[in-house]
Amino acid sequence: MSRFVFGSEELAPLLRQQSRQFTTGYLRIHLRGADPSEGTESWVLTYYHGRLIFSADQPLDIQIFLKRLCRFIPRLNLGWSQRAIRVVQERLMKENSLQELIEGMTQLALLKPGEVEDALWLNLLTDFDRYLFERAGTCRFEVQERVAQDAPIGGFELGPLLQEAAQRCDQWVALKVAIPTMLAVPVVNWERVNRYRITEEQRQKLHSLTKEGQSLEVIAKRLSRDRLEVATLFAGWLKKGLISLQTPPELLQAKRHNPITILAVDDSVVMQEIMRQSLPKYQVITTGNPSEVLHLLFQYRPHLLLMDVTMPGIDGLELCRIVRNLEEFKSIPIVMVTSRDGLLDRIRGKWSGATAYLTKPFTETQLNAEIERLLAQQPHLQNPLSGLGIKVEQPTLFRGVPTSLGDQANA
Repeated sequence: MSRFVFGSEELAPLLRQQSRQFTTGYLRIHLRGADPSEGTESWVLTYYHGRLIFSADQPLDIQIFLKRLCRFIPRLNLGWSQRAIRVVQERLMKENSLQELIEGMTQLALLKPGEVEDALWLNLLTDFDRYLFERAGTCRFEVQERVAQDAPIGGFELGPLLQEAAQRCDQWVALKVAIPTMLAVPVVNWERVNRYRITEEQRQKLHSLTKEGQSLEVIAKRLSRDRLEVATLFAGWLKKGLISLQTPPELLQAKRHNPITILAVDDSVVMQEIMRQSLPKYQVITTGNPSEVLHLLFQYRPHLLLMDVTMPGIDGLELCRIVRNLEEFKSIPIVMVTSRDGLLDRIRGKWSGATAYLTKPFTETQLNAEIERLLAQQPHLQNPLSGLGIKVEQPTLFRGVPTSLGDQANA
């Protein structure tokens, strides 16, 4: 099972280059947030004989399939439609048969010819808008032959999807000045509306879309319409001064929030990605260049430093000694990360000023446990982890996390 690491703007070319490897199954993608404090986000693309058929945050199944159909076919959100869908589900011969579900819904006039394909096409493009062009992360393909039995449609060729996705990306860029975020709430400027020449129908539409104080994102879902279409509509009203946009207080609060920051230094790009994925609760800054460490230390003022021992140029032990000689970072927890596990290696780490010693390979649980232990000992953080139920331990002179219950205990 191949695993790929990609940077921002590299996912679309990766999909093209590896298209022959993505046959029938799931491409599981883990995306980093634009802000490192946001952690990672899961995205799953479902392939059928090399063609894309579905996109969601989980593999294709009957419930998520129905949810996405309802998102893009307004008729399916009506009360009678929902009741009819439940009747169809109760009559299914196979519990997870998407083909039987579509046939039953078509017989009851819940679906019209071509609507499923149109909805799934728009579903793919909507997720491409969110994830394809600006996010970095990792992905791996999981062969799953069951998809061949459950595939609701024949699927779409990647080329036309990427072409339209690129066009939509250009449209979003043009809209960003007016619509910086779909989480903004539109507010009508009725004084301006009363002076502006609009029809009564347009006035009623403006009122019905904004009266509940919902965000643009919610409005698009409520209408079962394309996010880009909704953003374009409101951008036009915004340009005329008929509405203004308000940012929700929680978004402003999130921007003011100062997350716990960890600086991870490792010359392996894969190891950097593992660090980011394994520590979703923190803002993780990574670098593979030891010469950048001092600049990043003063720029981000991290609360903890993860340092590989073996790196080109200056090694981690020497870099650790340099950091310890800086007055501002004398007390920062420094965890040496290495595959060397000898007693002499540990002594050298301690002499260099390291707080703890973590041996590769380690698990996500081990990494988080050691970091939580060290952060809990920092009084200036005012117990940022107390709400997580973490017990504060007394500091030890030098403590590493075991990679196995046997070897480290003996050491």
